[in-house]
Amino acid sequence: MAKQLKKASLLSEADKQKLLKKAGNKKPLTQAQTTTTAIPAARTVTRSATRSNNEEQTSTSTAKSFKVWAGISMVLLVAFILAPKPQLIEYQSAGLTTQSVYMPGWFGKPGVILDTNQRAVLAEEEQSLYLCFEGQSNEQCAKYRLRKQQGFIAAAIFWYSSRP
Repeated sequence: MAKQLKKASLLSEADKQKLLKKAGNKKPLTQAQTTTTAIPAARTVTRSATRSNNEEQTSTSTAKSFKVWAGISMVLLVAFILAPKPQLIEYQSAGLTTQSVYMPGWFGKPGVILDTNQRAVLAEEEQSLYLCFEGQSNEQCAKYRLRKQQGFIAAAIFWYSSRP
């Protein structure tokens, strides 16, 4: 037959009663009462712990997504600052005046006029524009007198209005 195990306690029944009286509870607690009061407390502790874990996870995921978006926007801002911006230029040769969008070259490469396949060399100090075919030397380029240069917004408006 199975042997009955006796539960051991560090406090005797008299010590338990003294502690309960000091706490303000006049009634002695039975074994059933102690277990029923401990269970709801444990449930509330686990619920509050679960809530705090969920709040921590949402706050960390929000912080992570903010950091990702901030990083992406910083990269785009730096790229916009470093990238060459198009200009609307007006140039003239032999009485013919033309407006075109000029895109400066990247890292020392020659610029391009968007409505031609020639390379464009803009000499601002001479107020001249040279249009050259690939493989030609700079002496064989067509020279145009630069009349007006406008910025990025004017170039964007001109490009948008000239689209079919």
